[in-house]
Amino acid sequence: MKLFVTVRAPNPRRVQLFLAAKQLDPAAIGLEVVQVDLSTQENRQAAYLQVNPLGQLPALQLDDGTTINDSIAICRYLELCYPAHPLFGVTAFEQAKIDQLSRQAEQEVLFPMMYAFQHGHPFWSGKVEQLPEFAPLARRRALSRFSYFEQILASQDYLYAGQLSVADLTLYAALDFGRLAGLKVDEQHPHLLAYYQRLHAQFGAI
Repeated sequence: MKLFVTVRAPNPRRVQLFLAAKQLDPAAIGLEVVQVDLSTQENRQAAYLQVNPLGQLPALQLDDGTTINDSIAICRYLELCYPAHPLFGVTAFEQAKIDQLSRQAEQEVLFPMMYAFQHGHPFWSGKVEQLPEFAPLARRRALSRFSYFEQILASQDYLYAGQLSVADLTLYAALDFGRLAGLKVDEQHPHLLAYYQRLHAQFGAI
């Protein structure tokens, strides 16, 4: 198998965080991690477009050549292949709640952070159509949702039932990406900040 990723981008990182949280060594499970260089638009070249015609990352190419081209879909596939240390929950209710929290972290924090970076950072100049005035709006949208997660984390260490889940990996990836997007969690949200610092100590090197 081959896992195509790129540096800094939060969606590929979510899969790499998932592997680490599952205690899965890529080499031990026959997974080759392939870096794709966005700065040279390698993801838009013919070789990579054969893997994912949309040119997006991450992508998981299986041994038979078929691909899975979505971060959470890849994580679900790995969860089913390697069920130890479950991160999607076990019971129907656990899975539903973790899905809910993961989607909320994705839609309310991660996506606005990504839009802020895409529209406001010079890295994307000439690569995508930018609307610079949209970047501060996206940052404000993400910031307005910090209080929701602050309230959850006021009484527990993780988003669901005091245990690490894929929802936490999504929120951590979003908060850490905020450093590039121009929005950092700070003392205004002390529980969220402590949560970020705790996860960063565990996963910051990934």
